[in-house]
Amino acid sequence: MKIDNKILNELFEYCKKIVDNNLDIYNYNSDIKHLLYVIIPSFIIKYGIENKNKIINTFESVPIIINNKEEKILQAYYVSIPLMLSDKIITRKQIVLNYYSTKSLMELIDNIIHEYNHAVNSMTNELKWDDEYIYVRAGLTYVKYNKINYLDSGKDDSYILEEIINTKQTEELVNIINSFNNYEINDTIISNALYSINNFINDKYTSEAYLFQSSICLELMNNNTLMSVLSNMRFVGTVDDIPYYFDNITGENGSYNRLIKILNDSVRLEEDFSKVKFFKKRKIKEALRLYKQAKEIIDIFNNNSHFI
Repeated sequence: MKIDNKILNELFEYCKKIVDNNLDIYNYNSDIKHLLYVIIPSFIIKYGIENKNKIINTFESVPIIINNKEEKILQAYYVSIPLMLSDKIITRKQIVLNYYSTKSLMELIDNIIHEYNHAVNSMTNELKWDDEYIYVRAGLTYVKYNKINYLDSGKDDSYILEEIINTKQTEELVNIINSFNNYEINDTIISNALYSINNFINDKYTSEAYLFQSSICLELMNNNTLMSVLSNMRFVGTVDDIPYYFDNITGENGSYNRLIKILNDSVRLEEDFSKVKFFKKRKIKEALRLYKQAKEIIDIFNNNSHFI
């Protein structure tokens, strides 16, 4: 996507003022601020200038919390916690970066973009509830909270597809940032940040998150029709319609839920594989079986979607 050089510099100037003025309440250090100078414009370009206010509101209302305690599983996470305020349910949102001080530049950029992309795609139609639970949307998935004590009761299984799509979009956003190096940038701080990023990316950026699951869904993620529909549903919050949409194209009831189950089984298999010392060949065979099952569903979807 080609952008006018003057317009891009005006966008950088605008976003830099947002970070320096509106986000100063969070006391971000210079490393975080300099990355936000280029990250926020990438979101505005990806999601369109017509959604600028929604993007800015996300960065203003979702602070980054630095946690230097060692966390072996999660590098970073986005959380939105429901609270009752004057008989109204609201949410308190934040992004937590774990062991920040040991992160490389690209790990930090990937983490920040990945988590803010969850947040941007969760801002609209975020809440629903029944007699027992409040459901807080995080992209394609919902996190369930007990309505009495607001304790987290877990997320639904579709979280894995949310992570796969979010990882793909994270790559797109990083590549948008790297494309800024093709322009003449007026601000020295921003141009230096872009130069540093460019040194770590040869051609196109590839995230290391959810590699096995992303490879299973590679052909699905390359389906432009599906990605356009899912991206729009996530952004506007109409994700409850996704299983019906998917099954309607495959022509098989429950095909969406079967794919989700296969992807979750693959996550558990990876966890088991890292723990066991024996029977690894058996685990590899199981991985190939899951890959084949997923591919059968994906092939049906892709073949049928050609006729839409």
